[in-house]
This record gives sequence, structure tokens and C-alpha cells, in this order.
Amino acid sequence: MLAANAVIAQQAHETLTIMVEDAAAPWSHSDGTGYANDVVVAAFKEMGVEAHLRVVPYSRCKYMVLSGQVVACFNMSWQSDFEGKIKLAARPIFKVSNDLFEPVKAPLPKPPDGKCVLPPGTVVGITRDFEYSAQIMALQSSGVIFENSLSDLTSLQKLAAQRFQAAVVMSNDIEARNQKARQSGTEDTVRFAFNCGVQNSFIGFSLSHPDGVRALKLYDEGYQRLEANGTIKKIYVRWFPSPPDDSARSNTRQ
Repeated sequence: MLAANAVIAQQAHETLTIMVEDAAAPWSHSDGTGYANDVVVAAFKEMGVEAHLRVVPYSRCKYMVLSGQVVACFNMSWQSDFEGKIKLAARPIFKVSNDLFEPVKAPLPKPPDGKCVLPPGTVVGITRDFEYSAQIMALQSSGVIFENSLSDLTSLQKLAAQRFQAAVVMSNDIEARNQKARQSGTEDTVRFAFNCGVQNSFIGFSLSHPDGVRALKLYDEGYQRLEANGTIKKIYVRWFPSPPDDSARSNTRQ
């Protein structure tokens, strides 16, 4: 059936409109470019489908795919609310770290090595509608208070202004850990405290959209082909020509 779908798509020069978040650099930039964007477009192109990307805030991207108004959205990480509504692709596009940042002048209590714990009542900034690691979500169950912001950059600015006691920031192995602090103008007042888990990020497909399941199968086969023929690696090297510098990730508080 999948092969037949691919032939039909190729013969019809099918197009699909897919949403992508607008603030996930370096994976997905606000101008519609990025490693993840290129991977998704290439995977569908491999199957004869032209993917048209609509760049929107992540909250809208997530809402539209959950409600079945759009066939797919990326970049998404699994959460229980997706059950029966969204199915993620077989392979992730990239990984992200859930990092806690603290004010330089008001550091958080140092947790035991490898643990992600905060005192009950600690106010932590998160980005609205983002999915977070199990470790982050466990903080809320332990009495930590989550406050929404529009973006990680806004959370860091509120942290610097002492409206939060901590902020969760999505980081990656490609950039320095304080990259978003630099972007938000807070690098002198906030810093990385400790990590609270790593997540895989995927393209997610709507199970209620009429093209959702078929588009998922096409994407998965397209991605598998690109991985086998070396195209995924070529896209990665094009965006990230230098290997990650371990020292860029080492700016941990002492």
C-alpha cells in the first residue's frame, strides 16, 4: 500500500502544507530555513511530494495539528495528551536538552549529582505549550510553580528581572549553552545551573486529518531512504560543518 501511495503521489505531483515552529534555531529559524526544515522537505520530496512549510508560533502549530486542521507540525516531543490525536514519525529529527538557568546573584540550591530537584514553591519560567522532559514535569508534581512565557528568551529576561527564580531553556549540542542568554541580553545576569533531561524532537502527524496517516507513512519511508543514501548526513554537514565544541557546553557554574 505504501509503494502504491508513493507512485500516486509522484504521478500527481502532490503538495502538502505542513506547519513548523518559528523559534527553534538552529533547527528551525523564523525565516523558514533550518536543518529540520530541510530534512522534512527532502523526506517528502524523496517520495514525490512537495511540502509547503508555514512558519508559525509553536502554540499555533501544536493546536492546529491536535485539532486536525493541518496534517503535520514540527518540532514536537511526545506527551500523553497526544495519545490518539498525534503520531510522531519513527525517527527524531534532532535532540534538545532541558536546562535550568539561575540568576548569577541568587543561585539555586545545588542538587545531588545527576538529579533535577528544586525546593517546593520555586517559581520557574517555561515557554507556553512546549513539551518538557519527565524530569521537568516531575518538578511541578513536587510543588514547583511554573509560569508561562512566550519564548525561552522572554523567560530569561524575566529571570534576569527577578520575576522567576529559575527558567527552563531548550539547548543543543551545536551552540554554546548560554547562546540564548546572549540572544536575550542576559548573559551577565543569568547562567546555566543544571540539566534536567534530553528529549527527541519529531514531526508529528494528525490522526484526525484525512491525510495524516498516509503522510506519516510517506515521510517515514522518505526519511529512511535519505538516511540510507547519506542525504541526512549531507544536510547536517551543510548546516553544521564543524563538529560540536565540547567547551561550548562546559559553562556550568562552579
